Amino acid sequence: MTTVKPMPSVERYEEELNIGQRVGEMFAVAGLLLLASFFILHQTRATGFFTDKFGTPEMFLFYAPLLFSLLDALVQVVTGDRHLARPFQALSGLLMGLAALWFLINFPFEFAHLPDVLPEGLRFLLAWITNDLAKIPLVIQLIVGPITALVALWRFFFSRR
Repeated sequence: MTTVKPMPSVERYEEELNIGQRVGEMFAVAGLLLLASFFILHQTRATGFFTDKFGTPEMFLFYAPLLFSLLDALVQVVTGDRHLARPFQALSGLLMGLAALWFLINFPFEFAHLPDVLPEGLRFLLAWITNDLAKIPLVIQLIVGPITALVALWRFFFSRR
């Protein structure tokens, strides 16, 4: 006699990553590490991108969302489970929104120096970004970050496991 296994719930299926999704998260890890390295180079070389207003609180607000996004992706790569990564998604989104608000009020960047760590032949790729243009993603982060945090928390606490 054959037995029929019940189908996993839709929620459970959405929480488990297949191999392609896990590979995608590996690319996210690589991208986040590259992005963090880019800005750490700015900081260690004192290019002028980070102004005198960029102190310890700004450093925390700048790098913490990157760190929690990195942890989110790493948890998904290692475990293959989105559910376990939800707290990191929530923290990242919350900090991203808070950082965006803070940086819109106290803008500690000079985007004229953004391309300074790139090789001379590649600087044109980022040279067009002005301080005013850079504030547009901050406005988007101010809206999207808290929404992302709420959705991640909702799914963490209310999805069936």
